[in-house]
Amino acid sequence: MLPRSTWRDFTAVIFSVALLGLGLGSTMPLTALTLTTRGFSPEVIGWTVAAGAVGGVLATMAAPALALRLGRRNVMLGCLLLACASVLPLQYLYSIPGWMLARFLFGAAMAPLFVLGESWINTLAGDHARGRIVAVYSTCFTACQVLGPLLTDLLARWPDQAFLWCGGLFLLGLPGIMLARPEQSGNAAHPHDPAHTGTPDKANSTSWLGIIRTAPAILLGTAFFASFDTIMLSFLPLVAMEAGMSQSRALASASILLAGDAALQFGIGWLADHFGRRRVHMLCGMLVCLLLPLMPLMMHVPGLWEGYLFLLGGCAGAIYTLSMVASGEQFSGAALLRISGLISLSWNASSSLGPAATGLVMQYAGSSWMVVILWGIGLLFLLSCQWPRRDRAARGMLIR
Repeated sequence: MLPRSTWRDFTAVIFSVALLGLGLGSTMPLTALTLTTRGFSPEVIGWTVAAGAVGGVLATMAAPALALRLGRRNVMLGCLLLACASVLPLQYLYSIPGWMLARFLFGAAMAPLFVLGESWINTLAGDHARGRIVAVYSTCFTACQVLGPLLTDLLARWPDQAFLWCGGLFLLGLPGIMLARPEQSGNAAHPHDPAHTGTPDKANSTSWLGIIRTAPAILLGTAFFASFDTIMLSFLPLVAMEAGMSQSRALASASILLAGDAALQFGIGWLADHFGRRRVHMLCGMLVCLLLPLMPLMMHVPGLWEGYLFLLGGCAGAIYTLSMVASGEQFSGAALLRISGLISLSWNASSSLGPAATGLVMQYAGSSWMVVILWGIGLLFLLSCQWPRRDRAARGMLIR
């Protein structure tokens, strides 16, 4: 699937995203658990989350320029060091301003790793194998993110060293990133990479606004899955228990959903490579819109419920995976870094606003509205796939 010369870079980016998923999946719940143990209110926990989000937004906007100036590898190495430096002090901090500053720096360290990792994986894969390569990337991140809470449970047994171990975890990523080929200062990719040189059918200097106008399906696909992921993990167990399901089975439902997301990405990526990314992208969107309304019925059918969740999780996850694939098909160079940044912003905004809005609506209108909200976002994604191709001569501007 990949040329021999790119395997070092592929190993580096997969190693980095696996560590990113594990670090995020363990640090976030450990933060909430520690603050609660130290007597802080949920409101304070919410403010620390918001501080991390602000840091992430600012760093996302800066990441493309930094990568072009300093090189992708150097920026990612710096982010790992900053992540470690922002987590270690949490073991000894007790003041709210100190926690907020540390979380702000942690968010600033994590966001560029997302932006640069996603653009990096797209530069390594040719169009003939991009679906499968990006699927491997997504699967590794999801699987390691699922392992994060298990690591938190382990670290919680040593509360006096928990954040020291968690911060040190990020240092394990340094050798992996160092495997990558060194870049020339001022380049975000190697001179022979398509993402650096540009190709006749890809845009390599599109502005932020131009990307928003010409690639709505990529951003709405990201927004859908970010909302789906956080809403389902937050509310699905509650909705299932309200429907009469036992607590253990309701909690297992969320794990089955994630398992489907992790397990089906490579197969769907293979379909995209062989039958066309846009066709498979739309098919996944249609399947999600068909499956979501069936959720209240499927809850009462043992056996089918688990299979239903597995398929739903896989199709929903593929909408995000193929949005990443689409960004590599349409953009290169600086434009690819910008679209990766916009994907990160779309994810952060949707994963924050989606659950908040859903919880508010469910409180006043009932739990059935969880499905309605997700279905509406999924429909918006499908409609965005039909965005008119107004300028067929523009390079890489339109969804294929």
